[in-house]
Amino acid sequence: MKKDYSIRKARIDDINFLADVIIGAEKSMTNNLGLATFFELTKDKLKSLIISMLEEEIDGCEFSISSFYVACYRNTPIAAVGGWLEGYYDDMPSSLLKSNLIGFTFPKDSITKTKSKIEIIKDIQFEREKGAYQTEYSFVDNNHRGKYLINQLLEVHFNNAKLLNPKIKKAQSQPFANNETIIKILELSGYQKVKIFKSKNKDILKYFPYHTKLLMEKTL
Repeated sequence: MKKDYSIRKARIDDINFLADVIIGAEKSMTNNLGLATFFELTKDKLKSLIISMLEEEIDGCEFSISSFYVACYRNTPIAAVGGWLEGYYDDMPSSLLKSNLIGFTFPKDSITKTKSKIEIIKDIQFEREKGAYQTEYSFVDNNHRGKYLINQLLEVHFNNAKLLNPKIKKAQSQPFANNETIIKILELSGYQKVKIFKSKNKDILKYFPYHTKLLMEKTL
């Protein structure tokens, strides 16, 4: 880590930054903010709801403050990566924790509107593997790119995974296939593509940045 840069666990006072991280990562190198379009929300409303979910401080999913490490430049957060050990907290899958958070914080009418869209996205929705370390939502401020901050944050996550479970065997990530930047970053950190999930529904691009997701894995 170069001078003036440091890495630490995310804190409650990072919430606004983490919400921006999640929104930036959700776009996956496009202008399509999937969470907003899927729930028919404005970007500002979505950000306020993400902040509300983070404030609940529920461990073990992509909307947990505890899942994030942040890189700082002169003590200001400028990059972050989320990660957690799937099923580690009370044996609860992250998908259930995530859906509970959304159900608790999102407007009921927004949730109702999604029911007719489930068939559209089902082909790129897949369960995370219990016992594998999951990484999600990688983001770097434009002014600090090219410094391998994501790779350094990933390495901190891998060390954390081994502390949680010394016998852990793998880390996984689920990038959209169009996000060549994050795919290259993951490959540089030792991830390999193991599965492809593609939606054949013509409406998928109305709600997500791309029609194909990858499952990538790294041996720990």
